Amino acid sequence: MASAPPKSLPNRELVLEVIRLLLQVAWADDEVAPAEAALLLSYGRRSGLTDAELGQLRACLSGQAPLPPPNLGALREHRVAVLRTVSTLLKSDLRVAPEEDAILSQISALLGAL
Repeated sequence: MASAPPKSLPNRELVLEVIRLLLQVAWADDEVAPAEAALLLSYGRRSGLTDAELGQLRACLSGQAPLPPPNLGALREHRVAVLRTVSTLLKSDLRVAPEEDAILSQISALLGAL
């Protein structure tokens, strides 16, 4: 079983940006596996999201709300932790679709190139 995402990141805004990024990753293969959704919701709860923010996260995970774009510039300083968290999410359903592997490579390149 995949390990949990890092328990804490330096600040709340960074946590929100990581969640925005993880939503993009979760939808990379045009579906969100139950394990991916559970991991993202667990990460959100552990990170202290409010009930309203968790509701918005659920709406995004179910396809009922548009996905908010992440600010990759804000994530750059924490590239290693971000990439570990994304990788954990990708592996949570015990398979990595080609689209998910491609997005991880793209994220790695974007975070390294910014």
